[in-house]
Amino acid sequence: MAEVGRLVDELTAAEPTAGEFAGVGVEAYPKSVVPIIVPAFDTAVGAPELVNGSLRTAEAQWGFEQQWTPQPVFNTRIESADKPMWRAPMEHDRCVIACRWFYESHGSEMAVSARTGRQIKQQYVFRMPDEPVMLIGGVRRGSQFSMVTTQANADMKPIHPRMPLIVRQGELDLWLGPDYRALADRSDIPLESKPVH
Repeated sequence: MAEVGRLVDELTAAEPTAGEFAGVGVEAYPKSVVPIIVPAFDTAVGAPELVNGSLRTAEAQWGFEQQWTPQPVFNTRIESADKPMWRAPMEHDRCVIACRWFYESHGSEMAVSARTGRQIKQQYVFRMPDEPVMLIGGVRRGSQFSMVTTQANADMKPIHPRMPLIVRQGELDLWLGPDYRALADRSDIPLESKPVH
């Protein structure tokens, strides 16, 4: 657990003023290399208790490269856990991505890009109120990871039908153990959002 605490401390070192979405930090995009939290045990078995040394941080690239597609696969639906592509990582190699917030494009709302002046889908930034850091479930294969998604809750649904599978710190043992599917329903996770200009 010390590893999670250290990563959380690093992410909150330059904590933004309450209520703001600004702050110092690394923006992560698909294909970027970022630190993730990985267990020192097989997640199919889990650990009776998460103690110091049972979790560590590792650098990994966002996206699973596949032979059948030129683009890596960035997201994994929790509902797809039994499909051949995801079965082994979902069973044995679940991980956690720590962040302050995440971005999502609106399904139909448009905006003008400040960089190009062209019409683009309106981006929104999401965070958990009163929580400086979010933990998001992921799966790993070697030095690559994919973010796990689930059905959107009421706060997310007006923007997008899917959302990252957010894991509370007290739920890490559940996410990293054999009963992880119990976390598929994230309707009780509060999110606040605002458009990115």
